[in-house]
Amino acid sequence: MDVLRQDIIVSFGIPLLDMSATVDTQFLNKYKLGANDSVQANKIQSALYDDAVNTYEVTYVAGGAAQNTIRVAQWLLGAPKATTLFGCIGKDKFGDILQGKAEQEGVCVCYERHKELATGRCAVLITDNNRCLCAEFAAAKAYSMNHLQQPENWQHIVQAQIIYVTGYFLHSSPDCGKLLAESSGNKEGKKFCFNLSAPYICLEAMDRIKEIFPYIDILFGNEAEVKALEKELQLKNDCNTTQEIVFQVGQLLEKQRGKPCTVVITQGNKSTVVYHDSKLTEYPVVAVPPACIVDTCGAGDAFVGGFLAKLACGKDIAECIRCGHYAASKMIQCQGIQIPKEKADFWT
Repeated sequence: MDVLRQDIIVSFGIPLLDMSATVDTQFLNKYKLGANDSVQANKIQSALYDDAVNTYEVTYVAGGAAQNTIRVAQWLLGAPKATTLFGCIGKDKFGDILQGKAEQEGVCVCYERHKELATGRCAVLITDNNRCLCAEFAAAKAYSMNHLQQPENWQHIVQAQIIYVTGYFLHSSPDCGKLLAESSGNKEGKKFCFNLSAPYICLEAMDRIKEIFPYIDILFGNEAEVKALEKELQLKNDCNTTQEIVFQVGQLLEKQRGKPCTVVITQGNKSTVVYHDSKLTEYPVVAVPPACIVDTCGAGDAFVGGFLAKLACGKDIAECIRCGHYAASKMIQCQGIQIPKEKADFWT
């Protein structure tokens, strides 16, 4: 495939501006936060973002699961605007920062700018070796069909070889997610890829996920997510292992589609389980010395970015997995998803 063009991969997700700062315990106590909490901001905690900016040195990074994935894929592909990102942000200074950060890394950004809601933010509050996450989604969950269907935006969908949608996006913008699946899945020369994103998505958005089953070429998730999916699908009771669950999910997808599909399930530092060509294969991860591991939170996002980059180049599943493991191994050695300035050294 020709990767030196725009819109090879087009992604839809919940864009957040990650605001990282090293704080003291008094700051956490002020907003009733624990050192390793991962929460959605309440009314009182909404004030912490400006407070952090005024009190500490804050580092800004373009965040959110889909955005993390697309930034990694863009780094690996290298060609300007080979990747495109859709989502909703606010008309505010944080939105300007978020868009600027993504564009600096070569991503083509097609944000909808909401007139009333603020840009979604995630405070990453570091104390010693602890990391507290406090997210305020706001505009991030308000992406509209109107923006998607504007001709200049829809043209990216037409040109794309890979459409990547997260469960978070499907949950918040179900009509858009369904349209993308129907318009892209099972089309010659296109791949529709979907990420389960979180166990609660499988619980709260199961009907929406079932609607797009017939169009999914590649399903991503981790072991907790695929177990939640299995529970909601009420598969056979003899699914005792992740491998058995992945196999049955793969068979169910193929039955729904009437054609082959791929299911890719990561398991942290254990082997990645893949259903492909109606059979199950396991791929060992890249071993990283424990002393070198800084932050594993974005490992799954980075893995998918590496996988999609190789997929865009027409590589086989084994090579896609290998690149996914490489990308994840690189990103867990830094705080958050930090894209290196140098070109990726894994591209031959």
